Order: sequence, then structure tokens, then C-alpha cells
Amino acid sequence: MERLLIHNATLSDAGWYTCVVSNMYGQIQHSAWIEVLIEKTETPNEGSSHVLLTVTGLIAVVLFFTAVAVLAAICWQRRRPPNTRPLVLKENSIYFQPLSLPVDPDWEINRNQ
Repeated sequence: MERLLIHNATLSDAGWYTCVVSNMYGQIQHSAWIEVLIEKTETPNEGSSHVLLTVTGLIAVVLFFTAVAVLAAICWQRRRPPNTRPLVLKENSIYFQPLSLPVDPDWEINRNQ
């Protein structure tokens, strides 16, 4: 098995390459276009990394204070006294009127006891 290896390829190595194989039964060939790409090595810009670090830090601080505010609100809700007073009903009030229904002895307990 044969291979074509091109080490340290440059732009001038781009083009058509043809592989020709022959034996006593005949010959066959196949062509392919080879494109050479230049690898770009980008060095990180110190200014952009500083901005990224600043934005990341700002996001972390905002998330931290949001979490603290949510936890404080939850604790405050759990510990505060209820803001409604229990409803006390008196016998002669508007909200409490005894019903004049016949007593069902099979269902009710004697109220005089």
C-alpha cells in the first residue's frame, strides 16, 4: 500500500493530484483537488480577556446578590407573623346566627350535655 505524504505543505502545493494504478490487467486513475489551508494562530488579546474577566466577575456578583436577596425573602416570609387576626364570633354578631333546624338524634350529640 502506497501513500503520498506532503510535509510542511505550502500554498504552492495546492492543485490537482492524480493517482495512477496499473497492472497486467490494465490501468486506472483517479484525480483529486488538494487545497492547502493556512493555519491561523491567534494570540489572545489582553484587552479582550480583561473585558471577559470583568464581565464574568460582574455576572457572578449579580448572581450572588440575587441569591442572597431570594434567601432573605424566603426567610422573612417564613418568620413573619401572620398579618390577619383570627375571626372571633360572638353569639349576637352578624356572622354568627344559630340555625333553627330540628335536631337529628342519629347524627348530632345532645347539646345540653
